[in-house]
Amino acid sequence: MESLKTLYLYGITDHPEIQALLDGIQTPSPVRCLPIADLGALVREVTLEEFGEDALQERLKDAKWLEEQVRNHAGVLETAMRFGTVIPMKFLTIFRTEERLLQSLLALLETLHQLCGRLQGKQEWGVKVFCDLKCIQEAVKVQNDTIRGIEAQLAGKPSGTAYLIRRQFEELVRRESGLRLAVHLESICCRLFSEVQDTKFNPATPGPGDRPMVLNASLLIDKTCVTSLAKEVDALRQEYRPRGFAFELVGPFPPYSFSELPARSAQGEAGKSEDAAHA
Repeated sequence: MESLKTLYLYGITDHPEIQALLDGIQTPSPVRCLPIADLGALVREVTLEEFGEDALQERLKDAKWLEEQVRNHAGVLETAMRFGTVIPMKFLTIFRTEERLLQSLLALLETLHQLCGRLQGKQEWGVKVFCDLKCIQEAVKVQNDTIRGIEAQLAGKPSGTAYLIRRQFEELVRRESGLRLAVHLESICCRLFSEVQDTKFNPATPGPGDRPMVLNASLLIDKTCVTSLAKEVDALRQEYRPRGFAFELVGPFPPYSFSELPARSAQGEAGKSEDAAHA
């Protein structure tokens, strides 16, 4: 018995003639560009046995399968991005029929045109900043007169008194270090974002070794400004390394963080889990 087919939607492109480029992508079934007026929908036929609502609940528990699908999703969009503007759909956006997909996207045509215009010639880059907080604390201890004065009071004090002074000292170091970190980050952001079209701040994740992440941002930037952004990051690395900072610049990516459509506007139908529809 033949498996029931459904459509996986990767994203929208402003170059519907992209099909020749898509033919070279290695996927379990061919990726094609479905015309949506003057735009194109990047789609692939998949089976409900693998991508239906119930099947996805189990598949999402399979790390190997999930990694393969994420890599496939990113690969299609990154290939298309080299040819033109791409509006990425959320991972695992599924439509039961081509008719329903067309109906949904045609209803959004004006919004899609506006978004394509906004994203034209743009790329998404990620910047992460890490900081050894002990470095900042040591600088504060040396450079802050009030903190140096409190530290000097510790000498020769009875244990009970010394404990209270020590608590006051540590609290002041934490507060002043936090303020200094905030000042550094404000200066860093002003320099990083000077030529950026839009910014999304993301939750910090664990950093390498003893350097926690203190900034995690996605940047929407014109392709012509990427070189100057990379030079600025290099300059920041040199300037802030003695202060305990490290910088990571990654990209380019399709503009995942800047492609939001109205809620439920292009929501898939076969996959109903949180990860199975464009938000």
